[in-house]
Amino acid sequence: MAVAMLAMVLAAPSVVGAQSVLPPWRVDPVTPPQRADIVVGETTLDVQLATTPSLQQLGLGYRNGLDEGTGMLFVFSEAGDRTFWMKGMRFCLDIVWIEGGEIQGAAENVCPDPEGTSDGDRARFSSPVPVTYVLEVPGGWLAANGYGTGTTVELPES
Repeated sequence: MAVAMLAMVLAAPSVVGAQSVLPPWRVDPVTPPQRADIVVGETTLDVQLATTPSLQQLGLGYRNGLDEGTGMLFVFSEAGDRTFWMKGMRFCLDIVWIEGGEIQGAAENVCPDPEGTSDGDRARFSSPVPVTYVLEVPGGWLAANGYGTGTTVELPES
């Protein structure tokens, strides 16, 4: 009987082990992500906010896509040159650089690197000017809505 009980205990997954198999974007499945509504041009988007270095590093990596009308807004404490890559991405994005309440430029329809790409060989996409905000939306979203440089963006109040 003791041997059977020991076997059951050893076979049961530990809490630590169970958490380690969660996808990286589910870092804390108990705490819902912070969200806000923003308006790009005339379109309202429900965005998840990436406000900490760990959330910003992870971004939308390891997800299979975005629901219609959603995105991720990276919020930095001050304007700076921003560079993004597609590590861990599974779908194409428009990466939108925002400063002064308008789009300053975008890397449009950027798709994941081929499997096996080393970090040193990954494409990088940089803001054309220092920005405080970066919006990620599904690839082709800007073109489908007719938005680009100069389009107004209403952001949540800090």
